Amino acid sequence: MRTRSSFPRRRAAVFALLLASGSLTGAAESAAVRIAADASGTSTRLVLTFSRPVGWEVASGDGKITVSFAEPVQVTPPEARREDPILQSWRSKGDRTIVFSTGPAFRKLESFELRNPARLVLDLQGEGTAATAPAGREAAGRPPARVVVIDPGHGGIELGAVGPKGLREKDVALDIARRLQRALGREDGVIAVLTRDEDRLVPLDERAAIANHNRAELFVSIHLNASRRTGAVGAETYFLSPDATDDEARTLAALENRASGVEEARPAEPAAPSDRDLDLVLWDLAQNQYLAESGRLAESVQEEMNALAGTKDRGVRQAPFRVLMGATMPAILVEVGFLTSPEEEERLRDSAHLDRVAQAIARAVSGYLRGRERLDAPGAAR
Repeated sequence: MRTRSSFPRRRAAVFALLLASGSLTGAAESAAVRIAADASGTSTRLVLTFSRPVGWEVASGDGKITVSFAEPVQVTPPEARREDPILQSWRSKGDRTIVFSTGPAFRKLESFELRNPARLVLDLQGEGTAATAPAGREAAGRPPARVVVIDPGHGGIELGAVGPKGLREKDVALDIARRLQRALGREDGVIAVLTRDEDRLVPLDERAAIANHNRAELFVSIHLNASRRTGAVGAETYFLSPDATDDEARTLAALENRASGVEEARPAEPAAPSDRDLDLVLWDLAQNQYLAESGRLAESVQEEMNALAGTKDRGVRQAPFRVLMGATMPAILVEVGFLTSPEEEERLRDSAHLDRVAQAIARAVSGYLRGRERLDAPGAAR
């Protein structure tokens, strides 16, 4: 099996020639590649983080995974040995190749790339890959567990919206996400996974990648809204579209997309027009099949949130939220309420209210999953 980076080979070759000729500032230095490995039961994930975009090609076979680069690189650490039945070791071979030696439990390789910063992610899957709980359930004649990934917005240096009395979006989003995880965990056959379970910044692209890695059935991103109009209250639920429903939705998506800070605001490698065109094509292929299901889930969540708040329905909307792009499953973003409203800020400080919010979202998600289970049952009408 062979896969290549989307960093075009022609551009990589030109970049390498410029480096060799000294035409670029600081061209004497090779690109740095930092390798991190994380084993989690039936899979091992390798993340190769680049100091700048570099062309690469991945090949696997005969107990090895070989990553070849379009130019010289400096790898850290250059070699390592592991007590891991899926990945046993790796070593640099010259300055353009890394060879990973797989173990007896290795069965399959999946790879994808992330940007800002440039990263290559290698998912090495072993025996019994899929959530550990489902295997036992299948043996008992039950359907496999269904994974829901919950994404608490912002985190770390990224505060998100801040209320009049200082309540921060990143903290409330994480609190609600944890409560939602517990609520869904009480549902038979559902596993809920958080994209972050602490106060740290997770890049936008990585959030959807976590859902893809876990083969999630749903992706739910939790946020709090803000408005210059202090009278703005209530929940809004969004799903993805390249075109926003209205100006407010467009503005909100732009603010959320910029909120991830320096890396998102100042990308290291500005995309050429052809790259942007390719991104849109890939987005279209990845997302179109899920838009109807995303819309149905968003409607269910919005109905529950309206009933909880007793406020005027602010409706389901669409907008180009970066955090939803790349998710290979139905994906929604829930703006739970307006932190900029003094009344809603007070409610969002109340633990009992946060429980009700989490339970409302959980009811909508569980109802959606039960509906899908009926449709997916053998002999169900399509």
